[in-house]
Amino acid sequence: EDARLLLRLRAENSALRATNARLLRWQAAARTLAAENAQLRDLLRFVPDQPVKFISARVIADSGGSFVRTMLVNAGRRDGVAKDFPVVTGDGLIGRIVETGERASRILLINDLNSRIPVVIGPNRYRAVLAGDNTNRPTALYLAATVQLKTGARIVTSGQGGVFPPGLPVGVVASTGAGGVRVETFVRTDRLDYVRILDFGLVNILDGGQAGAAALSR
Repeated sequence: EDARLLLRLRAENSALRATNARLLRWQAAARTLAAENAQLRDLLRFVPDQPVKFISARVIADSGGSFVRTMLVNAGRRDGVAKDFPVVTGDGLIGRIVETGERASRILLINDLNSRIPVVIGPNRYRAVLAGDNTNRPTALYLAATVQLKTGARIVTSGQGGVFPPGLPVGVVASTGAGGVRVETFVRTDRLDYVRILDFGLVNILDGGQAGAAALSR
């Protein structure tokens, strides 16, 4: 009798362990789906001030290349993606398109060493250039020596340079010490699954202007 009871208890224990393992797998899957849904909801929060076309894309991977801080997404020329299109999440700017394939594109992140973005800082709209240096906190360069910034001052794109439209959220001033003006970006680029690629029509305008200038020079 004791032997049968022991065998039954062992069988029940084994069944409980199997059930627990299945529940843990379902829990992990549910958490993954919840995280993806949260990122998709964040994308819906981004509402630009002007009409704009956009393409939602999933982050595939970073396959390396000539840049250090980049990522690949599963949208390319067939989806209407072109070089220099800004890329955002629901929280703010993460970078711009630097390479396009038929079905995929590469994003240069704003903290990459090759990234330079004209920005304005704070309510006084001090002009600067956000320069990536392959760290999590890029630097604001070319500020006037007399400018005094407060920690937490909001930073957005200025619109200069013709790549990024004005007003895209970038981050806040994190520190102003001997290491220069460091910026805490709004987006954690190491936790992204989905992004939104924006088409403000600036690329076509620039291309048209260059074509017109070339025609006049002939």
